[in-house]
Amino acid sequence: MTDKRAPLSPPLAAALRRVEQVFRGMTASSRGCLHCFGAGELALLAAPGTRLDDDLLIRFFHKVPDHFEDHPAVVRRLLPQFLAYAASGEFTGAGFAPTGLGRTAWQEWPREQAEAIDAFLSVWWAETLAVPGPVPGVQAVFELCHDMRRSVTPLLDHWAGRDAGGAAERHLATWVGQWNEDLLRDDASSLSWWAPDPTEELQTWLVRHAAHLDRRVPLLALPPEARWVAYAEMVAEGVPFTAADTS
Repeated sequence: MTDKRAPLSPPLAAALRRVEQVFRGMTASSRGCLHCFGAGELALLAAPGTRLDDDLLIRFFHKVPDHFEDHPAVVRRLLPQFLAYAASGEFTGAGFAPTGLGRTAWQEWPREQAEAIDAFLSVWWAETLAVPGPVPGVQAVFELCHDMRRSVTPLLDHWAGRDAGGAAERHLATWVGQWNEDLLRDDASSLSWWAPDPTEELQTWLVRHAAHLDRRVPLLALPPEARWVAYAEMVAEGVPFTAADTS
């Protein structure tokens, strides 16, 4: 089978190699849910290094923990291939399917394992923000990293250090334009409904770091009633939300 996936940048390839080295040869019990998987499919979990087809890989990685005898072991077995798939350019977003990694306390795993995962997620997010047209897109990577980390803090920390006028700031401006009205409604659940609610943290961070990108952002600091009064006045007066907004 020809691999048509996008080539990885040197930093991302290095981060992925580290994951592969740390988790190489890991296996998991072949005992699992026989309603969702065939015995032959489950047996692959006990075969170290055996490559799974993408469909089975994703099905395994998104199933809830009680489908397996040892869910963390399943995640460790699948992690090198899943992260390679996620970074490949074929991944299109988590949608309504939380990942196995986000359901484990991987930050408490042995240090070498936790550091390899953290390094990959950090590099993937940094690389996504560094280019004008990232694959699979800022929102898709944000969702998956949020789910896997169970936190938006590391993502926002990197965005806070962006260069003014650079690709990362342009991505942030676009992201704010897409999600600002959800945040005005105090509802960021659609960003990834299964992970901890990031609404309050996002609102506070945006007021501090992104108020110059969208005139609606400062409204997030107001109480809800005052917020919507100010928003209605802004709309009635035809105030453009951003410098590029000509409406």
